[in-house]
Amino acid sequence: MPLLQPNQVGIREELADYIAIVDQKSTPFVSMAPKGKDLGNMTFSWQVDNYATPTAGGVRDGTDVTYTAGNPGSPVNPVVNRTRLTNYAQVFRNDLRIGFVANTQNVAGVGNGGEIANGISKRLIELKRKMESTFLCTNQPGTQEDGTNSYLTSSLGQWLLQTNSAGIGAPPSTFAPNSSAVNTTTSANFVEATAQNVLTGIYNATGTFRDYDVFLGATLKRAFTNLTASRTTEVSNSSSITATSVRTFNQELGNDTFKSSVDIFEGDFGRLILSPDVWINATDGTPSATSFTYATGAFKGYVVPMDMVEIRYAKMPEVKPLPDNGGGEGRLIQAIAGLVVKNPNGFGMFNGAS
Repeated sequence: MPLLQPNQVGIREELADYIAIVDQKSTPFVSMAPKGKDLGNMTFSWQVDNYATPTAGGVRDGTDVTYTAGNPGSPVNPVVNRTRLTNYAQVFRNDLRIGFVANTQNVAGVGNGGEIANGISKRLIELKRKMESTFLCTNQPGTQEDGTNSYLTSSLGQWLLQTNSAGIGAPPSTFAPNSSAVNTTTSANFVEATAQNVLTGIYNATGTFRDYDVFLGATLKRAFTNLTASRTTEVSNSSSITATSVRTFNQELGNDTFKSSVDIFEGDFGRLILSPDVWINATDGTPSATSFTYATGAFKGYVVPMDMVEIRYAKMPEVKPLPDNGGGEGRLIQAIAGLVVKNPNGFGMFNGAS
């Protein structure tokens, strides 16, 4: 009887010496945002101010200056609009533990450091993603630890979409973004004027033509790219025959590469540098120390002057060993950081629905 392969004894297992991970999602906001001064307190503040509105009219010769001393609303007070804004730092934490047997095994694709080194590497990336999701959340409120809930840092969307007279987690209305700088047009109805209107709204507040970094979801990025093509659609005619949509592209006749992408949008009042980001989210509305989930916001985007934001750290990401009581080695990966939005009045947002 011949030897058949299914009955063959002693076949060595062929296991490739790598672990394939296709998830390479980047964290552009955390990577690009300036790192501010180290924090010495979980609650931190900064000041904002603006100039008085010009007044019309002149002054007759010989007119004396008159004012009401001590009146904070009087023109004599040059800092009547000065305001203090406040936010909280937040603890970002991951951990891992490898069993005492698992840590002795020669695992394909793990390398010389073993499962501990592999786990630390993954957890550090996951921590950075957690920070990106938090800072780019549309509605996470800044909260103080109260015995039930943990410290939460107010997210970028909270600063741009909410008002709060106390300035904790959101700016007073004086320093909120210009109303026209927060646009609610849906991605399906996104047109050139949508982007121009946001830039115009920011310009009306700042009077500055400049570059802005835009952190935006995949759906909104596609909406920008669709601006490069013109469309003509006729729904029906007198004979009730539906016409075909026509899409026109501008491209060199001899070019053998088809390019359909917009990475920079230059408008009347500034340039938008587009950085796709998958971590723009909204919370489930019930933040707590134990239960906090996100819903993807691929159709939203933040218009950010990068010199007007900071990430301030009380503790940079670090790796600490955990006690091994016999079950195996453990590690703690942790950072403590909070978001500074120096003056929300100079920001914009695409806040449309899908």
